[in-house]
Amino acid sequence: MTISDAIKAGKIPSAKKVGRGYEIDPAQADRELDGASAPDRGGRNGGPDIDAALQARKAREAAIPSFAVSRAAREAFSARLTELEFRQRSGKLVDKDELKLKLAKLHMGVRDALRTIPDRVAPILAAEKDQAVIHAMLLKEIGQALEGLSGLSD
Repeated sequence: MTISDAIKAGKIPSAKKVGRGYEIDPAQADRELDGASAPDRGGRNGGPDIDAALQARKAREAAIPSFAVSRAAREAFSARLTELEFRQRSGKLVDKDELKLKLAKLHMGVRDALRTIPDRVAPILAAEKDQAVIHAMLLKEIGQALEGLSGLSD
């Protein structure tokens, strides 16, 4: 009678109607009845879903690190900061803004030095007819312009 009532109430969904009776897997029926009659496990019959509450509590606890985990994280960050400070003091690490400023100055120096070459050599090259001499003069001027930039890189 209890099984018939459970089947009619839908507590054993795996039960199959065969003729006037039912075909039931006893192990499956036990699992389904345990879940249906224990409102604290599955949240059925209007009871609270304890599994969801336990999972939520575990998630909250996992979100709050333990003292040891917090201390290990603090030590790791402290070590990273110490390493960055060492690299900066030893000259292996430079400030990004300073580097951008130096590169901009170097770029402007290269641009200006190369732009003045035609003004200096155009009259001389116009009179020259030998291609090798023109080539040598241009190389010399470009070399002098680039050598003059070596002071800007410091």
